[in-house]
Amino acid sequence: MSNTSFWKPAYQLFKPEEPLTTPEDLKNFYVQRDNSPVENLITFLDMEDDPAKFLLAGHRGGGKTTELRRLEQNLNNKYTVIWIDTVTALDQYNIGYAEVVVLIGIKIFEKVIQPEWGLKEDLLDDLLESLKTVVYQDEDAENTGLEVPEIIKKLGLILKQGLTRKVTTTLNIRPQLSKIIERVNAIIEAAEKRNKQKLLVIVDGLDRHDQATALEMFASPLLTQLSCHIIYAIPISLRYSPSFRQPMESFQKCLDLTNPPVFECDENLCPTRIPNEPGRDILNSVIHKRLVSLGDAYKGLFNPDALELISEKSGGVMRDLVRLARTACEVSLRLNLIFVDLDVAKEAVQEVRREYNLSDYHFPELDKVHRTGCLTTNTHSLPNKGQFVICDELLQNKFVLGYYNRNKKSWFDINPILLEDLQRWQAANPNNQ
Repeated sequence: MSNTSFWKPAYQLFKPEEPLTTPEDLKNFYVQRDNSPVENLITFLDMEDDPAKFLLAGHRGGGKTTELRRLEQNLNNKYTVIWIDTVTALDQYNIGYAEVVVLIGIKIFEKVIQPEWGLKEDLLDDLLESLKTVVYQDEDAENTGLEVPEIIKKLGLILKQGLTRKVTTTLNIRPQLSKIIERVNAIIEAAEKRNKQKLLVIVDGLDRHDQATALEMFASPLLTQLSCHIIYAIPISLRYSPSFRQPMESFQKCLDLTNPPVFECDENLCPTRIPNEPGRDILNSVIHKRLVSLGDAYKGLFNPDALELISEKSGGVMRDLVRLARTACEVSLRLNLIFVDLDVAKEAVQEVRREYNLSDYHFPELDKVHRTGCLTTNTHSLPNKGQFVICDELLQNKFVLGYYNRNKKSWFDINPILLEDLQRWQAANPNNQ
């Protein structure tokens, strides 16, 4: 067997951009996390008679999509679950509350238009007329005879471009949003009554947007006006931003998906260098569970000290753990090895570390967070960004990571993969500490 043939199966197991989404993948590869919000969400939904809106906050790549897929799988028999992936349906640079509201309306329409739902045609026609308004504002007058499939397809293209990309379009579309919501709500009420099942909409992907976009989006009351249960994934930086305190009150709860900690904190929630063994065991199990599927030939592929380093430097972020494992496979292949030892793991860590770009103004805040375990509210200003809270940026870029202690109290620390950078800065700036 060639070296490439040996490493390819392991390499293919570690795809950092692919969450666990299918029932088969969840069964084979999922490792239970102590801080999973799934069970709490199920309980909260069971307790709610009225439509409830929840937020799920976490780092990009922290496992929110996987946990939400677990939730979907658990609730499929109890609710009509509608999954919405804004990453594929909307454009990253042309997104706001208008696009999200219309997208939810489209997905509900696509679900209940099927004959087995047996809804009155006038309800569907009313919503379709409102959705057509969006299309025909973007079309010439002679193109107003589109059928339903073409309407939906055209709406998808318009949403990709962004409803609010032009001032004229913005002014025209906003008065229609309330009417769209009103007609979607009428359909939700009829569908739930006829089907004897509540609708649950899961909106994934909104956590990938920058702080300003996310804040503007979730400050809009329109995202809470649809009359069904909705769960939105949001950026962790938004969760802890002082600017989001008031908008967050419009939602029933904001749940956190924190990372399995790789270090302990002390009784004052300050970071220590003491390894957190339960957290590291979870991360090690993620690697082992995937390798087990390859059989005995791959048992012990990662030396224990190599696995320990990879788990530590991931900071508990699942995507980064998988990326480090994949990079380690690449390094071993390049060195013509059939295992991952500590030297290989160190080289993999250095390769991944190069993806992070720190600026001078980051270091004082990283130092404070590392010493205190707390976020700061200090600000910085950039020509293309204006004034912003530095820790919001540190959280968004995963320079700082969030954790819970055993009592579910939050604390923060520098991403372990950046610790050596901070130590060099501390040595060069002893008076700044």
